[in-house]
Amino acid sequence: MSRRKIQTILVLACVALVALLSAQLVWLHKAYNAQERAFNHSVQVALTQVADQLLARAPQPVASARPVQQVASNFFVAELNAPVDPAEASKLLEQELAKRQLQERYEFGLYNSLDDTLMFGQYVAAPQRSTAGPEAPVIRHAREGSVPLYNLAVVFPGKTSFILKEMEFWWYSTGALLLVVLFFAYTMLQILREKRLSELKTDFINNLTHELQTPITNIGLAAEVLRKRAETLPADRLSRYHDLIHAENERLRAQVERVLQMATMESRELALKKEPVDLHALLQQTGQNLTPRLQQRAGHLRLDLQATNPFIHADELHVANALYSLLDNAEKYSPQAPEIEVSTRDVEQGILISIRDKGVGIRQEFQKFLFDKFYRVPTGNVHNVKGFGLGLSYVKAIMEAHHGQVTVESAEQQGTCFRLVLPVR
Repeated sequence: MSRRKIQTILVLACVALVALLSAQLVWLHKAYNAQERAFNHSVQVALTQVADQLLARAPQPVASARPVQQVASNFFVAELNAPVDPAEASKLLEQELAKRQLQERYEFGLYNSLDDTLMFGQYVAAPQRSTAGPEAPVIRHAREGSVPLYNLAVVFPGKTSFILKEMEFWWYSTGALLLVVLFFAYTMLQILREKRLSELKTDFINNLTHELQTPITNIGLAAEVLRKRAETLPADRLSRYHDLIHAENERLRAQVERVLQMATMESRELALKKEPVDLHALLQQTGQNLTPRLQQRAGHLRLDLQATNPFIHADELHVANALYSLLDNAEKYSPQAPEIEVSTRDVEQGILISIRDKGVGIRQEFQKFLFDKFYRVPTGNVHNVKGFGLGLSYVKAIMEAHHGQVTVESAEQQGTCFRLVLPVR
């Protein structure tokens, strides 16, 4: 499947999911409003019933109560303008609310209808909660004097949480939808990752074919000349062909060895033979292996080895290969005479190794992919630096196998610095 088709599917799927989530949010909002209207209606009906019963039991005929008013979202008032027994009002209110399944804590009060002075107040906890301690009912007794006319008010401090609790089905459906979205996002990320890995592997195979074909061709041509004209060739040309075959064979062996190393690490069969290793001596030896190439390009390698205890417990071969891979990159990606500096110093975690060059550098957006297998920094149509994209992933794998770490700091056209931390023990 082409990248464009995957992007189209991804965009359409994202649009569909956004539309689905938006619809779910709209339905959540509507469900909340409907639940709130049902709550308000039940409270108003309950208060109306309470008011009618209280007025019917009044000691003297009283005009019927006015309709229940909703002063605020959770505050309801029934204007009685009649003398009311607080205990009877409390009992009737509790019964009417229970009939309508309004099992939520509330506060009710009786107010003087003339000046809205609170005469009686009581807090009623939800049935599932204990009424002991601070949640026990508190009654404010009427002031001495003539019995005033009362209005009944009820407040539901937990109205919002009660409504949200009643929307249990909607929360389950929303949670299920979010799980679907997360699963889709994870699936798409995996598809994109596999697609990118497939592209990298395709590039790797093409590059590998080219890299192997060149030394094989050179070996074949040299061998053909030696087979047909070995007796007539001068000694110097004969030696040159022998050297060419040897060099190309070594080049071919190194390329195959690098691929086999990564294949071994991929199958998790890498067995480290750890032993005490003098890191400074290893760096000096690795630097000497690079010296002939540096001399050909008038380059220079400077060692600044300041670690006080250079001995580490490691696999000498793999650590040497990792260090050489970084030095090799520093030389290859320096367009002019390479200037490479290798330094060591003590850090809390062990020994810090810094390998710095003044080469072309790496743009910020590419740095997060550097240690991915098969990844090579895009260079357009220019392919003047050969490689398989395996070196840095191998370095990272070796560092992790030794419980170390590797980081990179780079800026375009300003050089690159790789930092490796290896534990002393």
